[in-house]
Amino acid sequence: MKKVVVTGGSGRLGQLVLKDLLAHKYEVLSLDRTPPAEKLCPSRLADLRSSGDLYEALKDAYGAVHLGAYQAPNLTSDSQTFSNNVAATYNVLKAAADLGVKKVVIASSTAAFGFIYALKPFLPAYLPLDEKHPSKPQDSYGLSKVVGEQIADATARLHPRMTISSLRFPGIIFDFSYEIVRQRWKDPKGRAGGHWAYIDARDAARACRLALEARFIGHEVMIVASPRSSMTQPTAELISKYLGTRIPTKSGLSGNWSGVDSAKSRKLLGFRAQHAWENYLKDEK
Repeated sequence: MKKVVVTGGSGRLGQLVLKDLLAHKYEVLSLDRTPPAEKLCPSRLADLRSSGDLYEALKDAYGAVHLGAYQAPNLTSDSQTFSNNVAATYNVLKAAADLGVKKVVIASSTAAFGFIYALKPFLPAYLPLDEKHPSKPQDSYGLSKVVGEQIADATARLHPRMTISSLRFPGIIFDFSYEIVRQRWKDPKGRAGGHWAYIDARDAARACRLALEARFIGHEVMIVASPRSSMTQPTAELISKYLGTRIPTKSGLSGNWSGVDSAKSRKLLGFRAQHAWENYLKDEK
């Protein structure tokens, strides 16, 4: 049985990742600053800024899923958001590399592109966004994610046999009734910075496991999202109304396509979203 360590295992996504891994017969250890509301597996209290906790936890581990972080700006000071997230990612990757952990999954974010929390709003070069689009974050959280990906690049250069996946998630939906999406229909402009992209938390958890099972080596950044937007209107209409018609878009798209492109995660991970708001909200009005 392969051992996997999940940081941030007490969080909402962390709990779903634990359940998915346990259902697929992994031996799982959860690390977090706070105890879990539901103890699904062995867990330890740990401060990811302390590398000693990680070296102890990652002994004999096959993989690690790193979710432990401040998950948005303004939850604490900007300096704390940045320093915590960057230090935690560095420590996880350094300990994993030193101990010979084969697979590491990092929860990154489409906030790394810089649009979602932009202090001075700007427009994308094209839509949907893919991994080749420039990342120009202005906020502490998005910047911490870009730096985390650069740490993963550096780790992969020194340890070329490792598999490191940085998964850029858009807004994660934890309300499985999807009523939160119905509420968002009232204000499409409010979701324009994220280009109306989303992912169901259950799909995000499954993507973490698929990344542990991926066969590539080195570090790859991948967008993981639903193929459709969270809105009922055609995306081309939303772009014209809220962003402007100057933005080039990929040809051949129609309907409510997502503002981010998950083609790379489909290719490398075999990821396909299984949950979409259309399956839960029958009345679109």
